[in-house]
Amino acid sequence: ESDKCFECDDSIHKKSHPIQNVIYLTDSWWQSVNGEENVSIRLNLEAEFHFTHLIIKFKTFRPAAMVIERSADFGRSWRPYRFFAQNCSRTFPQVSSGSLRHNNDVICEERYSDIEPSTDGEVIYKVLDPAIHVKDPYGLDIQELLRITNLRINLTKLNTLGDDLLDRRSDVLQKYYFAIKELVVRGSCFCYGHASECAPVPGVSARGPGMIHGRCVCKHKTEGLNCERCRDFHHDLPWSPAEALEPHTCRECECHGHASSCHFDMAVYLATGNSSGGVCDLCLHNTMGRNCESCRPFYYKDPQRDPRDPQVCRPCDCDPVGSLEGGVCDGHTDLDLGQISGQCRCKDNVRGLRCDDCKDGFYGLSLSDPQGCQPCSCDPRGIVLMAAPCDQISGDCSCKRYVTGRYCDQCLPGFWGLSDHVSGCRSCDCDVGGALHNR
Repeated sequence: ESDKCFECDDSIHKKSHPIQNVIYLTDSWWQSVNGEENVSIRLNLEAEFHFTHLIIKFKTFRPAAMVIERSADFGRSWRPYRFFAQNCSRTFPQVSSGSLRHNNDVICEERYSDIEPSTDGEVIYKVLDPAIHVKDPYGLDIQELLRITNLRINLTKLNTLGDDLLDRRSDVLQKYYFAIKELVVRGSCFCYGHASECAPVPGVSARGPGMIHGRCVCKHKTEGLNCERCRDFHHDLPWSPAEALEPHTCRECECHGHASSCHFDMAVYLATGNSSGGVCDLCLHNTMGRNCESCRPFYYKDPQRDPRDPQVCRPCDCDPVGSLEGGVCDGHTDLDLGQISGQCRCKDNVRGLRCDDCKDGFYGLSLSDPQGCQPCSCDPRGIVLMAAPCDQISGDCSCKRYVTGRYCDQCLPGFWGLSDHVSGCRSCDCDVGGALHNR
């Protein structure tokens, strides 16, 4: 045609050959800039896929050298799948050209780089060699080898008719270029066994039959583009790929309605004998613990309420002066440990449901006293009640009839001989005729 382009440049010529032509089958093709080597074609996938094989059909000569690479982290890092060259030892001397021993071997092949045929020549690459895979199915991480998010085809050297060897001018290569008629990438959406179908990623529309999309329609309480994690609040078990007989369904955390999020803790999982690893985050309603199953200090579990009740934890009603640790009570009932939910923990010399009374024989309830109360100092010979010898507040002793003093250790005037006698002391009984008084 009179208007055929000699130098193909997508930005200049209206009748260009864009890369989309290789996927959406048309009568046209993709064509690189004339004379340019080291051209790359990159396919960015919308999610992680299982890649099985690649077929490239060329409009012109196949490349004299090319490399197929893959990324599994959306282009942050790349690893080669396969090298191709007319002469592997000269073009890629650092790459082995021997036969495959394992599917993850990186080798150079020469069979797809001949100058013939001049058109419709194919390059075919399969990720897994059937013979090797059958012999050694567990010899490598097959899942890792199949995973891709990006595919890159590096066309590194043009195939020429040899005239560039005779004429070293730079414009000799202008008659040569890379051109691809069809690019077929085959595989499946990658869901770790947690989905049976895939749908387009939001913002990507379906474009014709045969196209596979990357958003897994997740099951087993999983989520993510590839069902690669457990759904929110389902972290009681570690996430695992599904197996034929065990789907490894993610299990909901048990937080008794007192938390809105949780996370998986491997140390907890191992400590429970691989039965439960969920840890609740930011327990509400004055609860605490891995499952928000306990009450915070200074609160106790009301046995009359449902464990999921927001009011299940009630504040302790302990006198901070006479209680241990400033008023902490038993958070729950455990008869083996002598704990009763809501029971205050009194200091040694304190008693009462609220720890607000001194025990018999003690007085002066004080916050600063580690024992709570101090013992009465009454003389046992002069007191009335042995069980409660002194006033709990003042410490004053309750004296017998003829006894006096703060500690009941003195006889009243006119009495003597403090003893265990019922009246405590005996009358002086002085003769009124010979004594001035009865003292």
